[in-house]
Amino acid sequence: MEVNNNHHLKPQGLHLKLLPVFLVVLISLLHQETVQSLFIRWIKWDESLSHGLIIIGLFFYFLFSIAPIRVQTQPKGLQIFFLVALGTSSIIWYLANLINLQIIEQLSLLLLIICTFVCVFGTHILRQEIILLLLPIYAIPIWDQLVNPLVNISGFMVGKMVQQINIAAVIDNNSIFIPYGEIIIADGCSGLRYLTISLAIAYIISYLNGYSIKKTLIALSIATLIGLLSNWIRIFILVIVGYESQMQSSLMSDHEYFGWGLFALIVFPAIYFAPVVKPVTRISTQENSSPSIIAPVLVLCVGPALAYFFHITPSASTIADKIPHEYTPILAKKMPISVEAGTPTKIETAIDGNQVFVQINHYQRKDSNEKLVPYIARLYDNISWSIIDAHSNKADANPLKIQIFRNKHNGIIIAQAQWFDVAGMTTSNYSVAKLLQIPAIIGGHNNFSMYTLQSICASPGCASEKDHIMNLGEILTNSN
Repeated sequence: MEVNNNHHLKPQGLHLKLLPVFLVVLISLLHQETVQSLFIRWIKWDESLSHGLIIIGLFFYFLFSIAPIRVQTQPKGLQIFFLVALGTSSIIWYLANLINLQIIEQLSLLLLIICTFVCVFGTHILRQEIILLLLPIYAIPIWDQLVNPLVNISGFMVGKMVQQINIAAVIDNNSIFIPYGEIIIADGCSGLRYLTISLAIAYIISYLNGYSIKKTLIALSIATLIGLLSNWIRIFILVIVGYESQMQSSLMSDHEYFGWGLFALIVFPAIYFAPVVKPVTRISTQENSSPSIIAPVLVLCVGPALAYFFHITPSASTIADKIPHEYTPILAKKMPISVEAGTPTKIETAIDGNQVFVQINHYQRKDSNEKLVPYIARLYDNISWSIIDAHSNKADANPLKIQIFRNKHNGIIIAQAQWFDVAGMTTSNYSVAKLLQIPAIIGGHNNFSMYTLQSICASPGCASEKDHIMNLGEILTNSN
């Protein structure tokens, strides 16, 4: 970290001291819609971003602390390259804003900050302050994507821990059954909050101590282990308490403070014993070049200008029925497994002659602020159901992915196929469907459908039910 030894800034140097903070504030104002969405998450104090405002406050404090930053004159070609990179980042923000992909929008702000600082101060900023410039990553909800994997890992690890002690327990994915009840490792027990805060603390310690990239990665690895281990130990203790108290302990229903107390007991010693490295003080004797911010600011305005002048207003249209009329209509609540899919514009549900239940959720954007493919946190109820098998019929031109579910409480087995139709483009992968909405919206399309086929299995293998689902799947996909 470069330190300036001038303790008294001249009035004409004050603008250089404030320049880094000014640039970030300017970027925030130009992209206020995205910043506002982040701010709403920060003040919710929810699972993954309860520390967001603290991270941003530290980010501005560190920016002010390192200023004034030496301005380095760049070769013309290199300067043009980074201006193009800045413009590209701005267009990426515009496209993400156009289709309401908030994660891409928010991450593009990080790219805009880095590219703007390089354009204004020079490439040396990447070498000297890249760790600081990446700090806001801990205030962006990209970490939410880890909830499902963390729940699965926590269930597996706690299950292994429970098996090592003399407790009568049955482990079923994220459910732990003991003689006195069921302990569910729900999304709130994923440990995401402990993991993200542990990583953020390690990252800040690495920055303050001037760790190298290698040492920073080691610190983050240790922080990952601490964050995960804290949650596993917390759940393991709750299992023991539930067993010994026959699920009567108040800790079983109110363990928020217990979790944070346990996390503090583990993380504080790690912070105390973290290696302290005194950063090498480098006093700059070079004369600063005059910073030029006009060109970077003009390029920064490209994305917001496109968003202001060019936006696609969705138009409503009639949604045609996709289920053949000869099938028997049923209520959505009659589906063997409830389809977790937000609030659709239209729902079709029916059952065919082979006892295959079909539900089609249709979605249509009503205004430009809505997503074409809605946010779906989880496609099924993982509290009641476990996936015990999954395979695809790759020989088919339109392969369907068949999943086999088992009810944790009554043992019923269900075969299911599920796929998504985004403006005529089909996929069985929800993440791919989210990406397909980019060409769909740009092409002026405004409809998204989610198909679900289910059948109650007469045997664990679900052989005939799979065939029936495959046949109905072909009928529905060929009719589109």
